[in-house]
Amino acid sequence: MKKIICLFVCCQFFSCEKIDCEKLSHIKKDYECLLIVKNLVDSTSVYNFEVEGKSLKTNKDTLYKQENRWFCTYYKYLDKGDTIIKKKGELVFYIHKKDTILSFNWECDSKIYK
Repeated sequence: MKKIICLFVCCQFFSCEKIDCEKLSHIKKDYECLLIVKNLVDSTSVYNFEVEGKSLKTNKDTLYKQENRWFCTYYKYLDKGDTIIKKKGELVFYIHKKDTILSFNWECDSKIYK
């Protein structure tokens, strides 16, 4: 019985797919968020990033909504009045505060991508 359980555990471990960080980096580069934060939308999900604000491109109020675990990790740093800058083609997420600029590089498999 122990051999069967050990074999099952080994099969599960070796069948896991390796993350393709290069492919993911190209997907993440396509994201763009240029927004002055007006309101943080309460979300119970770590997958949905939702922020109400004023678009820097259109100068109109907008709801930025993206299924994005990467952006969600920065909710704790965001306040009303901050500016979010994530430019298309880049892998850096910036939060401009009144006196500070926070920058966060995208990481995958313990490697920093820019």
